[in-house]
Amino acid sequence: MKKIIAIMIVATAWMVARADSPLTSTDFADVYADSEWVQQAAGLVDDEAGAEMSTSLMNFLADPKSPVAERLAVVNKLGWNFHGQITGGQLYQYLLGRYKAKDEKQLAKKMDGGTLAVYAYAKAMSNYFDVSVASELGHEAVKKDKTHSFSVAFISALIDAQVYLDSDWAMVYKVVNDVTMDGSLQLDMRQAAIDKVMEYINLYKEYTK
Repeated sequence: MKKIIAIMIVATAWMVARADSPLTSTDFADVYADSEWVQQAAGLVDDEAGAEMSTSLMNFLADPKSPVAERLAVVNKLGWNFHGQITGGQLYQYLLGRYKAKDEKQLAKKMDGGTLAVYAYAKAMSNYFDVSVASELGHEAVKKDKTHSFSVAFISALIDAQVYLDSDWAMVYKVVNDVTMDGSLQLDMRQAAIDKVMEYINLYKEYTK
């Protein structure tokens, strides 16, 4: 009985640790509270019935012409809980139809870097316990991005930080901080949003020593 209790305590502690993570503890959507799309996402979060995204909201997330940072803010607002799961799955199905793709691999080839980054982030938020595929998609998004978007590189790094959470806390800080130090990127995310993310990521800086 004592052994079972001990296992339960360890499991609970692990769950709590995972909930306090790069993906779940970096809320930056409020910096974009003036966005009608972030406001719409906020309405979904407040809906205890768990209403699904509207077609117009999914279209915004899938539109290459929509600002990447604002699209990422929508995903961030929807969060990593029940709504996050809805976002990842519903957006995936919508994108398959929009891009006439048969699977995720084909979809990734057809999407532009910015939209792929948005999808990778939604996928990671849908299941933050296993973000290996989302991380690969994030890397592909950076490679495909012709605009050298800070937002694309930043969100890819944030997904990577989630991967490193299980193995190397120093890298949790380094992989994200390296993007903030890259002067070659086009700064297309509000500084206040970056600061909100780094407020949490900086907690891991001490492990780089």
